[in-house]
Amino acid sequence: MCLIPFFEIVVYPLMKKIGISTSPAFRIVVGMFFAAIAFIVCGFVELAMEQRVATWNSVHPDDPRELSTMDKEHQLHVLTMIPQIFLITCAEILCSITVIEFAYAYAPPSMKSVCQSMMLLTSSFGNLVVVIFTKVTKRDLYQYFMWAGIQIFASCLMYLICRRVQAPLEEYKRRTLEGDVVEMTEKQDKRKPSKAFED
Repeated sequence: MCLIPFFEIVVYPLMKKIGISTSPAFRIVVGMFFAAIAFIVCGFVELAMEQRVATWNSVHPDDPRELSTMDKEHQLHVLTMIPQIFLITCAEILCSITVIEFAYAYAPPSMKSVCQSMMLLTSSFGNLVVVIFTKVTKRDLYQYFMWAGIQIFASCLMYLICRRVQAPLEEYKRRTLEGDVVEMTEKQDKRKPSKAFED
C-alpha cells in the first residue's frame, strides 16, 4: 500500500519530467511487463531451490530429500521472495489501479459500471485459466516460465491494441469534456436572474 502514494507523488511526476508517457494505456502495458519479469524471477528462485535439493541428494544418496523436507540451513533465505513481491506489487499498481482509472476516464457515464464489471469478469476468467493450467502442469518451475511467456505475449498484444485505440479514445475524451463544460455553462446561465427583474 505504501507504494501507491509513492507512485503518485514520485514515479509519475518523474516520468512526466523526463518525457515518458503516463497515459493509462502505457502504464497498463508496462505493468504487464513487470508482472512477466516477476514470474521470471520466481522461476529462477524455484530453479535455485531445486538445485539445492539435487545437490543434497547427490551428496547423500542414502538420505534423499524433497524441498519440503530440507533442513532450514540448506534452504534459500525468505528474503529471496522480496524481489518478485516488489515487482508484482508494481505491476498491480500500474495495471489494476490504472484499469479502473481507464474505465472511468474514457467510458460514457452510462457504461462506467459495465466497464468495471467487465474488468472483474476478465479477472475471474484469468483465475479459471490459472486453475486449468495448474492441473495440467504439476512442476512449479515450468508454470512460472509459462506464465511469463503468456504475460509477454499479452503485453505485446495489448501494446498493439493501445496504439490503435489511444488516439480515438483521447478524441472522445476531449469532446466529452468540452460537452460537459458547455452543459455546465448553460446551466449556470439559466440560474442567473434576468436583468429585467434586476431593474
